[in-house]
Amino acid sequence: MKTIITARSTLSAITAKDGKAPEWFLLFSAGWNEVEGQGKFLVDETAHRIVAAYLKRRGNDLVIDYEHATVDGTKAPAAAWITDIRWEEGRGIMARARWTDEAAGYIAKAEYRYFSPVFFIRKTDHRLVAVHSVALTNAPKTNHLTPILAKLVPGEPKEEEAMEFLKKLIAKLGLAETAAEDDVLAAVATLADKKPETVEVVAKDILTALELTGDEDTSAVVASIHALRQQTKGTVSRVEFDRLQGQLAQQDAEKIVAKAMTDGKITPDQKDWAMDYAKSNLPGFTLFVVKAPVVIPVKKLPGKKDDEAALVNDTTLTVAKMMDVSEEDIKKYGK
Repeated sequence: MKTIITARSTLSAITAKDGKAPEWFLLFSAGWNEVEGQGKFLVDETAHRIVAAYLKRRGNDLVIDYEHATVDGTKAPAAAWITDIRWEEGRGIMARARWTDEAAGYIAKAEYRYFSPVFFIRKTDHRLVAVHSVALTNAPKTNHLTPILAKLVPGEPKEEEAMEFLKKLIAKLGLAETAAEDDVLAAVATLADKKPETVEVVAKDILTALELTGDEDTSAVVASIHALRQQTKGTVSRVEFDRLQGQLAQQDAEKIVAKAMTDGKITPDQKDWAMDYAKSNLPGFTLFVVKAPVVIPVKKLPGKKDDEAALVNDTTLTVAKMMDVSEEDIKKYGK
């Protein structure tokens, strides 16, 4: 879900060089930006890639108008057209503008000094994801909001806190400041192979930071760090999502197929077919099990249900052999 923001406060100034309106100017500063009364939003290289893809998909130059006339629905002549954007490390998103003669004159004479973009942010991570338009303005209009526009959720995004903790963890592990999450995981895994006395102090600090008691094993530490990585990313990749879905489908299929074999609804040699069926269409296989007749009357076999020796007698083995059921299958599913 996206939130649209009209940044009608002074975000930056357009300065003329050599008496002319600039071809390139800083549209969004890198890092966390704040719109007065509406909260914060994140501008980074990822945001630039998303915005660039959005503009490419739209296929239109981005308008710079006067005083948000495009948003207000009034006559909206263009002051300029943004034809390209680029990312500059340490600065932010730069915009390339083709100014009209009138607007270039206003800027050159400092009659218009500031600009104000209308843009979208993503609610999940407060990241800039699209730009609607930009306006030349000299008067902030923070109270003049279109009723359908939503505000940013107030408060500091959790991602910033997670990144700060990750920096502290990197320092505790003695890694370089540029270390990535995978480097942190590798360092933690290495600790498990060292003698306890050499890592006792570091391990204690890490467990405290991860809010663990110290009774957990290495897998709990790694899981906690993975959770931290998930918090900083805010989303799960499609590959990871499909992998998790596959695991859940496998577990559900194994459970219902085992129950069907225990109830005598399918034979052991049907197991592979049943697993494929259950993983691809669990509701369909569930209905099949309900409607299918009992093909192995395990509940009527001689002897007590809890007596393995009684289950495996000559009569039972003879019947089982005729049905291509092994002695091991009787012991496993006969109860």
